Amino acid sequence: MSQAQANHYVVLRRTARPSVEIEIKRSRFIGYAARVETEEEARSFLADLRQQHRTARHVCHAFVLGPDRDTQRSSDDGEPSGTAGAPILNAITGRQTSPGVTELSDVVVAVVRYFGGVKLGAGGLVQAYSDTAAATLDAARMVVRQRMQELTLPLPIPEAGRIETTLRSRGVHVEPTSYRADHADLTLAVPDEPATIEAMVDQLAELSGGRAAPGLGAVRWLDEA
Repeated sequence: MSQAQANHYVVLRRTARPSVEIEIKRSRFIGYAARVETEEEARSFLADLRQQHRTARHVCHAFVLGPDRDTQRSSDDGEPSGTAGAPILNAITGRQTSPGVTELSDVVVAVVRYFGGVKLGAGGLVQAYSDTAAATLDAARMVVRQRMQELTLPLPIPEAGRIETTLRSRGVHVEPTSYRADHADLTLAVPDEPATIEAMVDQLAELSGGRAAPGLGAVRWLDEA
């Protein structure tokens, strides 16, 4: 079993690369967000942004990683302390992914600032970076990421297709069936929760007429469809 306490959290869809632009007193604030799973991926994304915006005064950012959001980093990148990185981080950690629930993770948000010649003051900067980060996340498409337990069920070849079709019709995540010389291995994944696993074992016993017993496989994270 995974050591993480959370069994699900929310992430950006892998294809999501939202960006927004806000102008405040002639300063341009451009927000970007991306899904990342490691600090290296986050810093690579930020390095690419700095290359893209070489003449920008600041590229401030924050990122949050892991099912329990235990990795959190932020940077003011030259802005007065606490006026940029912290508001961006707060936009991530305070993001409600459902009413009263904040569980967004594996995300980096960066805000590029082109200085327009007018100082905004500490309060104005906090508001600008917070608003830009929030608007960037507003534009993102998100999905639930669920910790899943794999189950593998050896079956007679003639029964495998029928059982696979039935499971798929019930919304179960089923991997492509592996056909051997004398049997087929059906692999599926269910939420890593004891009651859910037990219910699925019962379903598989029913579908196979009690002739096959599933074995536990790996625990892994999957995006919900």
